[in-house]
Amino acid sequence: MTPRSPTSPIAPDLAQLRAWLEQMVKAMKFVELVVAILAFITRMRDINTELMRQLAHLRRKRPRSETLRRLEKQLLLSFMPHPKPAEKKKKKGGGNGSGGRPGAPAHVPRLETENNVPSEMRICPSCGAEMTTVRHSRCEYIDLIPAKVFIAVRLDETVACPNDDTIVSAPTPPAIVERGKLGDTLIVEAVCDKFLEHLPVERQCTRFARAGVVIAPQTLGRSVCAALDLLAPVAKMIVEKTRGPGFLATDATSIPILDPEAQEGIRTAAMWCWTNAKWVSFFYSRSADSDSVKRFLGKDFKRNVQCDGTATLSFIERAGGKRPGCMSHGRRKFVEAALLGDKVALEALHLIAPLFVVERQATEAGDTAEQRLARRQEHSKPIIENIRAWLDEKRPFFPPKTALGKAIGYMSRQWHRLILFLDDGNVELTNNRRERELRRLVQGRKNWLFAREDIGGQRVADILTILATCIAHDVNPRAYLHLVTKLIVRGWPQSKLRDLLPDQLRRAHSELVLLPSEDELLLDA
Repeated sequence: MTPRSPTSPIAPDLAQLRAWLEQMVKAMKFVELVVAILAFITRMRDINTELMRQLAHLRRKRPRSETLRRLEKQLLLSFMPHPKPAEKKKKKGGGNGSGGRPGAPAHVPRLETENNVPSEMRICPSCGAEMTTVRHSRCEYIDLIPAKVFIAVRLDETVACPNDDTIVSAPTPPAIVERGKLGDTLIVEAVCDKFLEHLPVERQCTRFARAGVVIAPQTLGRSVCAALDLLAPVAKMIVEKTRGPGFLATDATSIPILDPEAQEGIRTAAMWCWTNAKWVSFFYSRSADSDSVKRFLGKDFKRNVQCDGTATLSFIERAGGKRPGCMSHGRRKFVEAALLGDKVALEALHLIAPLFVVERQATEAGDTAEQRLARRQEHSKPIIENIRAWLDEKRPFFPPKTALGKAIGYMSRQWHRLILFLDDGNVELTNNRRERELRRLVQGRKNWLFAREDIGGQRVADILTILATCIAHDVNPRAYLHLVTKLIVRGWPQSKLRDLLPDQLRRAHSELVLLPSEDELLLDA
């Protein structure tokens, strides 16, 4: 039986505590006194530990590393064996390098310039004769030509009939903004700079001003919005492809919305990220509730949807679907306990680690869903059984309000979802991919800060949908936006909109294909 606390451990009343102590001493209830005081101090310690954890989380400048090796180093467990990190394979260079440094990429165009010996140094100091060229030593380095801002001048011709008063002028070429101040290339580059490089419109205008061209942020902002509206049908079709048959997974984050009707002028909305194979969709909603999920799914709730432990998607299980869990979320709570100094949490992390090794081996081997399932049954299932036995063994010894108790409790409650990956090779071990996709939005909102009203949130969802799907299909998103915008502006028929999706344009235009080095950079962004 839990002893009654003499006062609140969160906001203790010292007068009340003193009166209670005097009462217990007069009654000579020393055993009850000691038990209650210990329980009171323990609760205060737990509260203080949790507050310190939250404070450290808020103060940290970057996400903490959750790797097992670094956790062990932080805890200074020198008596535990540390596995040596695998040696990284040396990458082969693509040109002349020195000291093992790889050369410049072979696919990048070369611009050769000659660095000749000055005339005063071409005379032989020994005999006075003019020396002749023997060879040129090749030295390659990466450089760039700075972007140039120019004024495009279009001369619209007008013709007249010599026999009567008939006059005809050349039709105005279509553009993103009809009769606008800005050219299409500049507008598309502004879209890419904002949503790929996270450069707000105001900063872009500052950059143009340095080049001698003044562009009002309102002008550039309205032009960017016009381009996003032009691309909205493509994004809508990607959403339909994502919503189609296949294995769905989702996660959500917040997005600040500038709303004059909100109490403080800014309110918080939600952005869901959905994936289905190589199709990625961002779905805007005013709140991250179950209704927003239902709006995305439509009428078919009996789906397999991977997510974290949120109760928002519980209706999927009630409808007969399945909700595979995320092992990274379960593992993360043990990481939090380990960071607080709990060495027992490292035992769980050591037990979980081999699961990720099996998944990595499956990826490196290029396993199909069937091959991955067979590999999991052979290697992952025994690991899962060991984790289950450990949880059952440790759970009675750790109170549920402690950090380790919370970790054990979470994994135990989510267990029936966490092990669904053993029954289906299409199910992923973690929901990390959705977190990586959302990172693009998280980095962006730190720079451009908010979207304007619900229509702004929807525009952000549309462009992120297109960019993420391009990257998933190994398509250069910047080059794709230039091409697809040009085709739409020139009157691409709505009946053939399917041909503008990244997978289709990739087949028709080989120049859109991402090279391996570009692909790695965009995935890390």
